[in-house]
Amino acid sequence: MQRLSFSYGRLLNLGCLGLVCAAAPVMVRAADSPTQTRPSDDQLWQQTIDEVMGGDFSTAAKTINDVTASGRLVDEVRTWLADFETKQAKRREMNLADFTKYVEYAKARIERKEYRKALSWALAAMDSAADRDAFLESDWLLNLVNVSLEKASEFRKDGEWLDAFRIYSPLTLLYEQEPRYQKLEHEVLTHYRLDTMFEKKVDKTVTKKVDGEKVADGKSVEEKEADAEFEKTHWEERIEKVRWRDAEKALEYVGLYYVEPAKFKEIAERGLEQLLLLTESEATIKEFDGLKNEFDRKDFEVRVGKLLDRVREAPSLDRRDCVRYFRRVVTRINDETINLPEILLVSELMRGAFEPLDDFTTVIWPRDSKEFDKHTRGNFVGVGISIVQNRDKEIEVVTPLEDSPAYRAGVQAGDIITHCDGQSLKGFSTNKVVDTITGDPGTAVTLTVRRKDERIEFPLTRARVKIRSVKGMRRDPLDQEHWDYWLDKKNGIGYARVLSFQRNTVEDLDNALSELSAEGLRGLVLDLRDNPGGLLDSAWQMSSRFMKRGDTVVSTRGRIKMEDQTLDAPGNGAYADLPLVVLVNGSSASASEIVSGAIRDNHRGIVMGERTFGKFSVQNLIPLGRSGAKLKITTARYYLPNGDSLHRTPTSVTWGVEPDIAMPVVRKERGNRWKMQREANLLGPAHANADSDDNKDGDDGKKSDDKADGDKNKTDNVADGSTDSGDETSEADSDENDGNDDGEPKLPKLVQKDKNDYPKNDPQLDAALLLMRINLLGKAHPSVASAEATEASKTASP
Repeated sequence: MQRLSFSYGRLLNLGCLGLVCAAAPVMVRAADSPTQTRPSDDQLWQQTIDEVMGGDFSTAAKTINDVTASGRLVDEVRTWLADFETKQAKRREMNLADFTKYVEYAKARIERKEYRKALSWALAAMDSAADRDAFLESDWLLNLVNVSLEKASEFRKDGEWLDAFRIYSPLTLLYEQEPRYQKLEHEVLTHYRLDTMFEKKVDKTVTKKVDGEKVADGKSVEEKEADAEFEKTHWEERIEKVRWRDAEKALEYVGLYYVEPAKFKEIAERGLEQLLLLTESEATIKEFDGLKNEFDRKDFEVRVGKLLDRVREAPSLDRRDCVRYFRRVVTRINDETINLPEILLVSELMRGAFEPLDDFTTVIWPRDSKEFDKHTRGNFVGVGISIVQNRDKEIEVVTPLEDSPAYRAGVQAGDIITHCDGQSLKGFSTNKVVDTITGDPGTAVTLTVRRKDERIEFPLTRARVKIRSVKGMRRDPLDQEHWDYWLDKKNGIGYARVLSFQRNTVEDLDNALSELSAEGLRGLVLDLRDNPGGLLDSAWQMSSRFMKRGDTVVSTRGRIKMEDQTLDAPGNGAYADLPLVVLVNGSSASASEIVSGAIRDNHRGIVMGERTFGKFSVQNLIPLGRSGAKLKITTARYYLPNGDSLHRTPTSVTWGVEPDIAMPVVRKERGNRWKMQREANLLGPAHANADSDDNKDGDDGKKSDDKADGDKNKTDNVADGSTDSGDETSEADSDENDGNDDGEPKLPKLVQKDKNDYPKNDPQLDAALLLMRINLLGKAHPSVASAEATEASKTASP
């Protein structure tokens, strides 16, 4: 199985007019000069349509005003364009105001030597900047970067990894093409991850009686059992069933199939370095007896260090050399010294070893394999709920899923799941909850939920539940499980939002388009924003729905010949003539880039929005053994019909699919769109807790990062104290009491408010709707005269 963790162009032909110069100048009287011919209404009408199709809405708004004719259709276009321009002017005004505010906020934090907060506000300012390049070169920002780097170095020396991370992280986003910031960020994040990995987070306080009788130490038996379960599963849960033999097999396949010849010297070096980081962590030393023994720990470090020196001195290594070094550490040096659990040693070793490879090649250990398969297949066996661990560490229902046992039984968004078959879920991670709730189809399970002050039991029967990856504008008020796919039913404009490319995605889209076609579909807005990718076949099939026979969709090329292929449309697609707008943004990756690139390069529609993520790589899944572990490995690059393969690397200048019409948005607008989509996703009634967390997603227990391909890259950060949900907050409250970043005494509280007062709408979707409306109008009425004549005939008396 191959998996991707992946314009209307117009040629203006200008004729050349030859000018013959006379030997002597010719005097022309003013009265003899020809008068300039004014364009006709029909020409202005067509010019307006052309300008809209080119994304020049501002000029189109002026052109349509020069049309002298007046009628319903002309007036409607004038109104559409004028309203859109008014909104755009307001957006520009608000962007400028925010930019000015954020720069002032950042400089105020610099004066207080609060560099982490200053960087966060600088990141917010960049998002609203009219000229990002000029902003990044501003003197005050470059000075901030220098002093912040000095402060981060001090944090590192003191082992304050999280504080250092909070400096490096915004720097990686501000300066995306500066790989050293990414390296520094990775190093401190590794230290922080190890320090926090082994923390015991069991709450030892008892605030109220839950269900059982209290025992001598103030805890119920039920609470003691929950604490013990949490102790057993805190870190082992994440890496259970990790085995050296699977890791060894993964390295073998990397040598055979990776898209480029693997540099095993770098792989060996990074793997061994990761093990040394593991033994340096104070948290791991406290956790494991073998590391507490300083003699054994030093012995391990010296012996691994000698291996590392050999690796660095070697001109090159092949796979066998690399495996031999790793095996020696895992099966001999570890056993003779610190005796760490194999699951920990191997998982950390492979984490480091795979760093020289791309971000999308990774081992999917057995613990994560079922969740990965679920999102690939588009279905799973369970009760059909999307849950999250909320801020109170409780398991909260985000929403029941369509056509699921939970929805039919009456489970609601906001319900707190407290027990499963009488067993308390207190202290359980979401992964552990998934394992507890799911099971074989046809088996029974009882969920106990708290709904406000009620306690309700839901006896459920597990069944196969389908994850729908195609959604519409809103849920049908008469049938909550059904989506309304109309964006503008009056003008025949449909809307489909594709969340990922699963096995059943194209079937879901076909069903939506069939339903729309039966009711008069004339144009479609296909929304691929924030779609992280998925299956290559799904992307090819979806693209083919909109192509003519023989149109190239995508080609792939790899290190081995079997990866080389060109995928063309197998026939005339059912919607090959349907007017189309495709929305993309910086989180549209992989399969989304295949579809949008094919639409753009074959001139089958307008691609609108922001440059895509830039993941032009093909992954294959290879089972590693009976444990359930799999290797997700990049085996090829894919190429768009125009021949481009714009994969993004830390030093890339060009990457991703550039839209035909750029329509950037700022973080507050993105926040408003996400909130509107969350509200639309909500199935059934909800109560007070239903939207308590701003990042809810996932299916039947897994909080998703919305990266179906396992991408390791970050999405947008939000400045400290700002919010995408429309709330007004004080940015100063989070760590004011600790003083500034130079450790000086705390200063008086500085309140920096950042209310999201942007209109609750979607500017990119507004632009797509406007373009589609005018495009369809132009196709139906090529001239003003025909347009108004048609309208007149509609209103004529019988």
